[in-house]
Amino acid sequence: MYRGKDKEIAHLKRMLSEIYPYSILERIIYKGWNVKGKEICLPYKWSGDRILFENKFKIGDKKVYMKAWFGGESLIYIDGKPVGEINIFHTEFDLAPFCDGNSHEIKVETVPRGLFGTKEESIFKESYLIVYDEELKKALNFAYNVIQVAEFTEDIYLSKKLMKLSEEFLSSVYIPRDTEEYLKNVLDNPAIIQEVSSVWNPPELEYSLKRENKIVKTSFFKYFYKFKEEVERLDLPKYGVVNLVGHAHIDYAWLWPIDETKRKIIRTFSNSVTLLKKYREFIYTQSSAKMYKDLKESCPELFGEIKELVKEGRWEPVGGMWVEPDCNIPSGESLVRQFYYGQKFFEKEFGKKSKVCWLPDVFGFSWILPQIIKEAGMEYFITTKLYWNESNEFPYDLCRWRGIDGSEIVYYSFKNLEEGYNGKISARSIINTWENFRHKDITSSILLSFGYGDGGGGPTEEMCENYYSLKKIPGIPYIKYSTVEDFVKELPDEDIPVWDGELYLELHRGTLTSQSRIKILHKKCEDKLREVEILNTIFNENYQKEIDGLWDVVLYNEFHDILPGSSINEVYKRAEKELNEILERVKFIKNKIVNEKIKDTISIFNPSSYPQKIRFELESLLNLEYKGKKLDVQKTFDKKYIYYLDEEIEPLTFANIKINNEPARLESRPFESDSLQVKIFDDGSFNVYHKKSGKYLFKEKGNILMLYKDIPYYWDNWDIDVNYEKSGVQLKANNVKTVEEGHLRKVIKVEYKVENSKITQFYIIWKDLELVEVKTIIDWHMRKSLLKALFPTNVLSRYGKYDLDLGYIQRPTHRNTNIERAKFEVLAHRWVSIEQPDFGVSLINNGKYGHRINENIIEISLIKAGTYPDFFADEGLHEFSYAIFPAFNVKDTIKVADNFNKCITTFRKSRNQNFRVKVFSDNFKIMSFRKISGDKIVLRIGEVVGTSGKVNIECSFAKKAFVTNILEEIKREIPIRDNKITVEYEPFKIYTFMFELKDNLK
Repeated sequence: MYRGKDKEIAHLKRMLSEIYPYSILERIIYKGWNVKGKEICLPYKWSGDRILFENKFKIGDKKVYMKAWFGGESLIYIDGKPVGEINIFHTEFDLAPFCDGNSHEIKVETVPRGLFGTKEESIFKESYLIVYDEELKKALNFAYNVIQVAEFTEDIYLSKKLMKLSEEFLSSVYIPRDTEEYLKNVLDNPAIIQEVSSVWNPPELEYSLKRENKIVKTSFFKYFYKFKEEVERLDLPKYGVVNLVGHAHIDYAWLWPIDETKRKIIRTFSNSVTLLKKYREFIYTQSSAKMYKDLKESCPELFGEIKELVKEGRWEPVGGMWVEPDCNIPSGESLVRQFYYGQKFFEKEFGKKSKVCWLPDVFGFSWILPQIIKEAGMEYFITTKLYWNESNEFPYDLCRWRGIDGSEIVYYSFKNLEEGYNGKISARSIINTWENFRHKDITSSILLSFGYGDGGGGPTEEMCENYYSLKKIPGIPYIKYSTVEDFVKELPDEDIPVWDGELYLELHRGTLTSQSRIKILHKKCEDKLREVEILNTIFNENYQKEIDGLWDVVLYNEFHDILPGSSINEVYKRAEKELNEILERVKFIKNKIVNEKIKDTISIFNPSSYPQKIRFELESLLNLEYKGKKLDVQKTFDKKYIYYLDEEIEPLTFANIKINNEPARLESRPFESDSLQVKIFDDGSFNVYHKKSGKYLFKEKGNILMLYKDIPYYWDNWDIDVNYEKSGVQLKANNVKTVEEGHLRKVIKVEYKVENSKITQFYIIWKDLELVEVKTIIDWHMRKSLLKALFPTNVLSRYGKYDLDLGYIQRPTHRNTNIERAKFEVLAHRWVSIEQPDFGVSLINNGKYGHRINENIIEISLIKAGTYPDFFADEGLHEFSYAIFPAFNVKDTIKVADNFNKCITTFRKSRNQNFRVKVFSDNFKIMSFRKISGDKIVLRIGEVVGTSGKVNIECSFAKKAFVTNILEEIKREIPIRDNKITVEYEPFKIYTFMFELKDNLK
């Protein structure tokens, strides 16, 4: 070959482009548009967030497309029904189904935005009705796909042969070279329009409104049939199978607010429905029950059409989750609820649950996920995100993913270099996705999803036409439409490799910390929703339906660009407002439940999974007594009163505290911790001496605040750069002083100032607790900055433990390999711990997720403030707490962390508790205790220590008990003896029980 392949392909494409104009027979200027009843002339400049254009058409036997640009993303209604959209990927709309000689009304709703929230010029620029030569258009599509295969195949013989055949064919086709006619074709010739119009003084260009193509068409088809026959006759077999499924990945929020997402849903779904009507073989898949719920509420007729398509097997609801959530930060119960509400919605509305967990774009996956997926009735998990790893390639495209408890699901992924999960039916997508699949020795069948995402409208007519052309071209994989579920059913599930561990994404590590306020609020909502469900149950009330509605809001705010912190500012204004409203509503419901005023009594409730001593805070000074014992009281630095008694309250239990009439007296006794000596240094750091073990927690000092430049190479609010440590500067305190000291606790206030930001920390040391709490208030006004607290411990261990909420994961503290070096910021929920056989140190927190243990140093990320897509990410006030303490076993750490996060709740009212449940083992966390109907209660517990054995559960309110999955589908009945059930348990397993109430308790 005289010249390179790229030049040969470019030449062929330019030859083919000369013929495109002759596929357009007629272009009719479509007039008569009006706005609010007034006719407009184009171009028409408009303003506002949205506009509605209206018109009519009456077309007989012609097949006509509408080509128009309204000034942004546009939804088309015909006769009141949404039928499709106009955007940069869907520039035309096929009116053929409405070309019946009748008059039709058309409305177009336009927002002045592009697909990724970019501002568009609000100008209605053009409006045409176009008549194509359908025969020529389809033949051109075949020729184009032949050239595409020649371009992207790695088979040199096939490429050369296809280029030779294409050259011979296109060189033979007659195209008029007359200057005037050629000029008329420029605007319809995609190969030259840009270059001709971009010169210093371009010629005047106008669309040809009518075109005679008989001579060109005759010449074209004189040679086309021979060309097509020779291509199809090439002695090159097809190999492998690429299963194609239409798809549109719609972020529930990202570079646009949720309200715009709801419009994107209608635009995309209506477009896909229209394509399904036109192409009978085409199959479409879509995740996220919440999106379907939104559609049902906003556009019930379109939702009804989708339900019918689901029945036909041509539209596939996939994923079984409420949204495609972040899978690191949500608690185990939140992840359960994602599947619970998602699968229940799918079953109710579509008559079936999904078998496949579909999360193509989520930023890594916790080790607890396989068990939850399997418990939700799924055996398969699909993502493409691990191909984004910036350093180490994940080794498998197909494997069994083994979870923390030993549960296994089939993991599948595909690597498409042409927009990943937003692929195309194109030679490039099909060939490269097949070539990239690394397990052809196990299976010759792969999956490829296609369609423009994020409001791009999903699949296009061109993609569906490409399907028919590419099926006939030899030397490439065989293609067929398939649902995701049909594809995975054919995957082998034996003799495939096993991945046992988390699926860590080597990218987007900053999403564990970015938008700290939302993460804290979300975590509070998780805790308070759990608490109010428990109260609703133990008092036999009926607020669960309303609580379910609150879960809806929490769950959609777990979407993988909201909770991680990678959306625009408007998204967080809404999320912050919504989550605060949930907390207020939960408080209201709690007070409605605990509604009996008893004179001279307050009540306390322990929401923790473990017993905890009576310790709470009130605004007023009272003389309090419990079981004849007086509560100690101390005035706090912020003019409140803390109360304490060395008596434990059992989990999920109420207790009444008597208010004595005699005035309370504040005692003045010196403070001394029973177990710790704490030394505070002038720079604000401190060290802790543990009296019993005779050991210091830190080498010299801990709680060293470090400030780093935070300058990722691209994904700003997503990422932390691997070299961030090189810019670290230790912050030094401006002021250290004792602000509270009494017989119960001592509080030291430490203040830092850096530029215009202020950090205030209160070191709280309790007489009876072996921990130092660091209550932190930050007024943050810095950009491109990362704030961490470091604790160089006095512990030698090659592994650290990190909480995953339902168990823990051990990760190396060393950096021997590149994989270990890549994990320089990792997930932990409420605690991390480093231990040697005789001593250890644990760090607990109430809403932070980014951690690292680097050799002996525990690190916790406090603030990460980038500039894109929210320039003001983490600007302003933040409040959170963490605490450090000596650790001797993982069980104690779990208990301390749970009590730290689920402190005793107080009520100025009281009420007798109807139901009590007790788990006779401290190896379990009580995930949920919930009344689901008038006569049924569900208890969910998780083994979190890593042990096995038998556990007794007291359930005196129940006449029957069942083991269920997380969807509350019964697995088996278990006997109740002496008001208890006994269950054999395994490490890190989730157990869900359903109880039927005794008749007298219903």
